[in-house]
Amino acid sequence: MTTKENQLIEENNKLRSQLTPANKKYYEDLLLYMRTKTVLKDSKTIEQELLTILTDILAAQKDGVAAVDYFGKQPQETADEILAEVPIGWVNSFKIIASVLIGYFLITTIPNLVMPTEPWDIGDELIVGVYFTFVALGIVKYVGHTTYKKSQEWGKLKIFLLWLACSIVVSPGFILPIFVKTPWRLDLSGVSGIVLIVILAIILGFAFWRQDDRTMWWPFVPVIGIMAVIGIATRIQAWQPFLLKSTPGRIGLAVVMVLALIIFGLWSWLAVRKTKTDE
Repeated sequence: MTTKENQLIEENNKLRSQLTPANKKYYEDLLLYMRTKTVLKDSKTIEQELLTILTDILAAQKDGVAAVDYFGKQPQETADEILAEVPIGWVNSFKIIASVLIGYFLITTIPNLVMPTEPWDIGDELIVGVYFTFVALGIVKYVGHTTYKKSQEWGKLKIFLLWLACSIVVSPGFILPIFVKTPWRLDLSGVSGIVLIVILAIILGFAFWRQDDRTMWWPFVPVIGIMAVIGIATRIQAWQPFLLKSTPGRIGLAVVMVLALIIFGLWSWLAVRKTKTDE
């Protein structure tokens, strides 16, 4: 994301606070639809269009005209007309795909290096990373497609079917590593593994602190931190007999990893609740 895009988004966020509740709901549905419906379009152009629409709605609001009266009762059709004129941003699309893939590598590599007895399969991680990248893009497009269908009542059966569909789509990413092995494997059982874990932890820490809103990233901090400590500890030769070969050591490692996952789950739930409260 360019500096110009960040400036447009920041200005958009500030101006949205001036909207009335009804206008804000109307505009934010439109914003969500336009940002997610065509994720590979030129994002800078879309942000400029969104800011123009927002300033027009604010001007109408000052005159006592509601957004639905000014922009119309069919905002989806108008948004589609605008998006049809926006060119595909090939460079932006590449950056989006690359950033998602790199983010996946950074977040998952440390957990994959926990056990020094298992080589790091770079090819396997790349395959799974590409799969999850396109799953993520598909989910974003689905969110955009269903933005103006929120008013439809969702019964328990539909919610269950949606959950089941998501599980089916995501599950291959977890199954692939079991059956797919590539020759691109590195032995990182010694000092090289410790060095890589430390470098990755520093990069992740730097990337984390550069985020303006860290709410969605906080749940990853304890689990990655714990996995990094375990990955380093299991590579220290003096500790390996206890941690990897004794029953108490292996049970202790398992308990710590399970606790890390529980913390991740609870923190993620709290982050989602906080986001909903803020909205």
